[in-house]
Amino acid sequence: MEDAKYLSKEDKAKMEALKKELEVLKAEHKDFAKNKGGLTPEQRETWRVNSQRTNQVHIEIKDLRHKNILEAGK
Repeated sequence: MEDAKYLSKEDKAKMEALKKELEVLKAEHKDFAKNKGGLTPEQRETWRVNSQRTNQVHIEIKDLRHKNILEAGK
């Protein structure tokens, strides 16, 4: 099933924006992971915030996918 086939235009746009944000966050996360041992305290805090936001985006996308399934069943 297509990710946003049964969602409203606003929800489709939100899902696409979240997917793009997730790609950026993943790329940043990989950069942090490469230098894990040499990170400054500020960089470690940024990495922690990045991880939290990544988790939030995953949850939001999952919720939109669930909403898409529910809409398809109507």
